[in-house]
Amino acid sequence: MPKKQSAQDNDPKQTRYAVILAGGSGTRLWPLSRTLFPKQLLALNGDLTLLQQTVTRVLGAFAPENVWVVTNEEHVFEVRSQIRAINEDLGAHILAEPMARNTLPAILLALDRIVQPGAAEGGGTAGGHDASALVGVFPSDHLIADQQAWERSVEQGLALAAGGSFVTFGVTPTKPETGYGYIERGNALGGGAFDVVRFLEKPRLEKALEFVKSGRHYWNSGMFVFRAGEFLSAVQQFESRLWDWWADRTERPMVEGYAALPNISVDYGIVEKISGIAVVQAQFDWDDLGNWEAVYRLGKKDADGNVIQGDVLALDCRDCLLISKGGKLAAVGMSNMIMVQTRDATLACPHEGVQRVKEIVALLKAQGSQLVENHLTVKRPWGSYSVLEEGQFYKIKRIEVLPGARLSLQMHHHRSEHWVVIGGTALVEIGGEERLLVENQAVDIGKATTHRLANPGKVPLEIIEIQSGPYLEEDDIVRFDDVYGRVK
Repeated sequence: MPKKQSAQDNDPKQTRYAVILAGGSGTRLWPLSRTLFPKQLLALNGDLTLLQQTVTRVLGAFAPENVWVVTNEEHVFEVRSQIRAINEDLGAHILAEPMARNTLPAILLALDRIVQPGAAEGGGTAGGHDASALVGVFPSDHLIADQQAWERSVEQGLALAAGGSFVTFGVTPTKPETGYGYIERGNALGGGAFDVVRFLEKPRLEKALEFVKSGRHYWNSGMFVFRAGEFLSAVQQFESRLWDWWADRTERPMVEGYAALPNISVDYGIVEKISGIAVVQAQFDWDDLGNWEAVYRLGKKDADGNVIQGDVLALDCRDCLLISKGGKLAAVGMSNMIMVQTRDATLACPHEGVQRVKEIVALLKAQGSQLVENHLTVKRPWGSYSVLEEGQFYKIKRIEVLPGARLSLQMHHHRSEHWVVIGGTALVEIGGEERLLVENQAVDIGKATTHRLANPGKVPLEIIEIQSGPYLEEDDIVRFDDVYGRVK
């Protein structure tokens, strides 16, 4: 896709970059959103996932070579797969966080690719990258309806940022939303932009009502535009620990020390502390799809006001969100309810209770439940696996390996495995020896035995794996070689 032209393209010091943040967990959309497959990777309102929609939108204003996506290392392969499905050029522009450390460290991780060591804050260049570059930061899990209006707002923000402002985007509230942060505007700057008086936390209902009535408050969209050098100066001034880590990056890999960084958002760390902030009044419809009520509100409703997805049977139900991603969901006489069913979990709550879903997730985490982490089907760079059944000392999986793909060379300390091929051809390596298996053939792998599974064929390989042993979790994998770079 060609780079969109604007007046700033004539100035080599005003190159524009986009940073897409794709590392969130989306806990309020449990059980569909899980830690290893969060909401930005889901298609909640059509065929494209929220991440794919964001990338498509951003490419309307930024050149593909100047777009960077930051995600958790657990999501890299799925993120790359989804992005390549819409634009091959972005396949190598994915940066992996070793662990979640919120938005400010993630932005700095991307700025490492935009501002190379030695670039002067005033605009001096180094290796073709400079500190005067304009940078837009965009969440990957928001829904924006009007592409052209979004581009107009972004262009306005870029123009303000080129003049030295740190720019955010405010959405005119349509209701007293208690789940969003707010921005209070001040003096007009022209063209629908204003000075920012202050940022406000998620309010109680009565305060949110005041904000809506005032006409001076916006929802905080979480999108920002700034000049790279000025952003880094703010980090140096307000977040010395992060600055020291950033400034020392020429001496070590960028991700080294990431685990020790503070978990801090760009809002708390920088935005709420600096002066000269401008807010552009968004000209587009926006929603962060932050909970199930938002999915219901934006969904296509039937004659009874229900939004229904999947294998659902609804009898005398009104104004409900009914979603099934596994098995038949039958509902009778329900009103104003949210019901979301997956193969291994079901959520039921009234519309007014959607904000409490995160409490359910917190309780599950405290219990050590895997329901927070994974679906029964887990995607991997080589294919996927589905847990069919498990008990205290056994687990049964269905494994699918894509044509030409292969798993890592690995071993397990605590479990043995029995593989049965049910489709395709398997190239199996056990203890350094290789053999081919076809349908109905089986093999055993003992504890502490190196092994590898590959698909040399042209069709997907399907096997049934039976694990047995005292410990059957995924962290009992010791990798010796891996084409996907997962050897620690």
